[in-house]
Amino acid sequence: MENEVKFNAESIIKIDSNVIENIKCEAAKNSSGKFRLCLQHNAQDKLHEMFIVRKKGDYFRPDKHLYTTESHTIIDGAMLVILFEENGKIREVFELSEKCYRTYRIDTDIYHMQIPLTEQVVYYEVKLGPFNEKSNIFPEWAPMPEDKESVAEYLVKIEKDIKEYFANHKAVN
Repeated sequence: MENEVKFNAESIIKIDSNVIENIKCEAAKNSSGKFRLCLQHNAQDKLHEMFIVRKKGDYFRPDKHLYTTESHTIIDGAMLVILFEENGKIREVFELSEKCYRTYRIDTDIYHMQIPLTEQVVYYEVKLGPFNEKSNIFPEWAPMPEDKESVAEYLVKIEKDIKEYFANHKAVN
């Protein structure tokens, strides 16, 4: 079984470039290309701080949160952030990278997803816990990760919608 999540067991944890390289290596060992270093001790902690590694081409289903805000800060690489209307229409797209936006915070009740642009992306996520099955609200218009065929079709659609968004955005400016 793959080990994609590690919870902190120490009373003090320090993150340096060696830790970042280690979690990137841990992610590379997983066929999913994912790894999450949680600074909190467990899923029931009230504050969740995580360093997340993802690979290009993976899929995290869009979601929203009803009781917590969330923020992401780019550590290494680049990713697109997509915000959606309730019906699945793209509301906004922006890049999180060293050259563009470095961090963002999103209020509750906004569907969002991220798409890695680089072979690996590392970002820091902060949100309130505890985590439970009802923490994330998933839309009907986005397929479940297990449905590989629907996910592939959805990612093609999203890519097209992103291109349209940028074409329309440039036309307005």
